[in-house]
Amino acid sequence: MSQHTTSAAIVKWYESKPQEHRPHMGASLIGHDCERYIWNTWRWALKPSFPGRILRLFSSGVREEPRLIEELRGIGATVWETDPDTGAQWRVSACNGHFGGSLDGVAQGVPEAPKTPCVLEFKTHNDKSYTALVAKKVKEAKPQHYDQMQVYMGLMEIDRALYMGVNKNTDDVYTEWVHFDEDRFKQLLLKAQRLIDMTEPPQRLSEDPAHWQCKMCNFHPVCHGDKAAEANCRTCCHATPATKAEWKCEAKGVTLNDAMQKAGCSQHLMIPALVPYATPTDGGDNYVIYTHKASGKQFSNGPGPEPRFSSRELEHCPGSLIEDVGAMKEVFTTAKVVKPTAVDPWPDMPSDDLDAIPTKRDTQAVREKKTRISKSLDTLRSFQP
Repeated sequence: MSQHTTSAAIVKWYESKPQEHRPHMGASLIGHDCERYIWNTWRWALKPSFPGRILRLFSSGVREEPRLIEELRGIGATVWETDPDTGAQWRVSACNGHFGGSLDGVAQGVPEAPKTPCVLEFKTHNDKSYTALVAKKVKEAKPQHYDQMQVYMGLMEIDRALYMGVNKNTDDVYTEWVHFDEDRFKQLLLKAQRLIDMTEPPQRLSEDPAHWQCKMCNFHPVCHGDKAAEANCRTCCHATPATKAEWKCEAKGVTLNDAMQKAGCSQHLMIPALVPYATPTDGGDNYVIYTHKASGKQFSNGPGPEPRFSSRELEHCPGSLIEDVGAMKEVFTTAKVVKPTAVDPWPDMPSDDLDAIPTKRDTQAVREKKTRISKSLDTLRSFQP
């Protein structure tokens, strides 16, 4: 048995925990370089899927917070880690409840300004990141963190924030007093509202799929690649953000709770830009016709012309196989694409069985489709999400 079995098991344990969508657009993301990334996260284009090592890293950052609070109290500061009015973590929101975040705490009695309350923001850094932070300060070295604090200060109506960065390599602690910038705060709120109101994703950070930031992004498959988005209410053309952090389904005329949003329904119609490998070219009542960018073949999402795919099928079928699966659907009229699993959903089928499939007219075109289907089966067996 490998000496690393235990460490591998720990990583797997982290990966076994559910990774869920965030219901609101987070203040921690509003300063991200790519607006499309923010929008994709807000619209639940793909469920978070971080490797176990990264999830453990996130956990380390959370575990540092109680220690920093203890240390602040140890030097005489008063720290409110929860909201006295609710007993829960400090929360702020804007844009009809669709934008906001959770504070690490509020403090008073900090040595730099003993009488002034401040927002607390705690972050952990590797050595390279920490060195840049010390040299350039938060606004230049970590603009996303800076913008997060501006949102918190603005919504809390507190004009200062204490940023505390911990070097995970050396355990050094960097502190910086950050002042409220009202103009920047207003810009960030306008940006959040603009993104919330958008029914289509904003422009990509780069149109080059090989751009270094795009290649490292979790959303690369649905932005530049061969995968359609997850089929939930927020990726559907019929869903609209409403007041009081609610969502409305225009097709059914109902308010959607979180569970309903995650589940989606059979009337789901994918937002066209979330099918990156095809171009919408036509449509009708609750369906969109697409032309595949590589093959030039047409298919529809919803109850349109054959071959048609539900949004759930688009989610689980790679774009490179759309043409072959469409041909398969024409032969197997009740066939549908399902989520790939570790168990082979396509048991071996001898070619003789394919030849024996009854058809009304065993034309040359049908025989050619059967040949393509036989080849496609092997490809589908190898596909894993």
